[in-house]
Amino acid sequence: MQAIKVSKSDIRPILAASFPDYAGRKFRIVPVESVTLHDLNWGGGTRNEYVAVKFDGSHSRLSPVAPWYETREGMTVDLPIDAILVEHSDFCGHDMGIRIYCNPALMPRLLPSHTGGLRNV
Repeated sequence: MQAIKVSKSDIRPILAASFPDYAGRKFRIVPVESVTLHDLNWGGGTRNEYVAVKFDGSHSRLSPVAPWYETREGMTVDLPIDAILVEHSDFCGHDMGIRIYCNPALMPRLLPSHTGGLRNV
């Protein structure tokens, strides 16, 4: 399934829990069952930051470690149905925006409702 573009107002609660200082305008929801973590440290101007957000309001940031100690690079993480993985990506020094990875079963919950904003988040 392809990524779905959404607006900042659509994902405001998720953005507040994951990257509250993000000022960009690129947001996508990506329905997948697993995510492979990559570019966890700066290399060639590229880096990805990850935050796991649960629907109970808790969140956990994947803290960077020195590249020679980084064992999570290339790790594949399965996505449960009660949490999402939010990625902020910089590619060759350019902001690539926010990607919200979620289990496909969560799509009805994450798609914007007709009243604006996310349903039940």
